[in-house]
Parts: sequence; structure tokens; C-alpha cells
Amino acid sequence: MNIPPLLPQGAELTHPPTRAKVYISLLLAFSLTLLPWMEQIRWLVPDFTLMLLLYWNIRAPRLAGIGMAFSLGLLTDVARGVLFGLNALAYCVATFIVLLVQRRLEGFDTPRQTLQLFPILLGKEALVLTLGLMMGRGDADWRWLAAGLAAALLWPPLAWLVDRITQQQPASRQTPL
Repeated sequence: MNIPPLLPQGAELTHPPTRAKVYISLLLAFSLTLLPWMEQIRWLVPDFTLMLLLYWNIRAPRLAGIGMAFSLGLLTDVARGVLFGLNALAYCVATFIVLLVQRRLEGFDTPRQTLQLFPILLGKEALVLTLGLMMGRGDADWRWLAAGLAAALLWPPLAWLVDRITQQQPASRQTPL
């Protein structure tokens, strides 16, 4: 049985994520979220900012925590023109859950991480939709939940791409018990 070490080893020590890498990648993800997507598919576009925030919560939890989640959520609220604090709350809840299980997620390979993150990504969309409906945003559409599924499907390529760009080691592979 191959158990990953508790402390970083090898390449992880030589190429630790830097604050600049984390912040620049989050800024790029935020920019990607703000692109003018076609209205017909806008409900299907995943929240790239949240996806990359969760990636960094797993890989570098000290550099991207709840404070970063709250700040990015407020920026997303302002940029999208939604109820102020709606995405901030959803980002904080998702970040809190990921930080609770960070050690477990860190030990999984990418497909297993995807299975673990799918309920969190879907839950974020459901929370935003439900709170929006409760606060009087009656034009909400349940199709928006598909963005959580799209985010889960895009998690493996996103993790692979960010691993390569930032020179991180891919998620560890555990052998089944």
C-alpha cells in the first residue's frame, strides 16, 4: 500500500506555490468568469473563479483561505450585478468545506477529487439559486444547477492545466485498499 507522506517531499519542496502564482491564477480565472458568454449558454458556464479557488484550497490552503473566498465572492457579486454577498457567502461555505477535508482531497488523484468536489460545486449553485429566490429574485432558473455539473466535468482538465503551468506535482495516486 502506497501511503503519501505527511510532509511535502521532493519536487513539492523545490516548486512550492507562491503568492504571486496563486493571485495571478485567481485573477485570470475571475477574468474568464466575466467573459461575455452567449446568453443561450450562460447558465451552463461554470464558476471558474470558485473552481480555481478550490484548487488552491487543496494545494496551498495558507495562500487562499476564507478571506480570499469572501473577497472574490464580493467581486463576483459586483461584477455580475447580483444580490451583494450572495456569491461571497457561497464561496465561503464551499471554501470552508474544502478546507475541512483538505488533507483527504490532497491525497486523492484527480478523478477521486472530482467525485468529492462535485457535491460542493453543485451545492454552491444550489445555495446561490435558493438564496436568490428567498431574497426576491424570482427570475431564477433551475437550469443554473447544470453549471455545477459542468464545473465537475471541467475539474480534471483544469487541475491538469494548473499543475503544468505552476509546475506542481499532479495529485497523488493512492492504491485501493
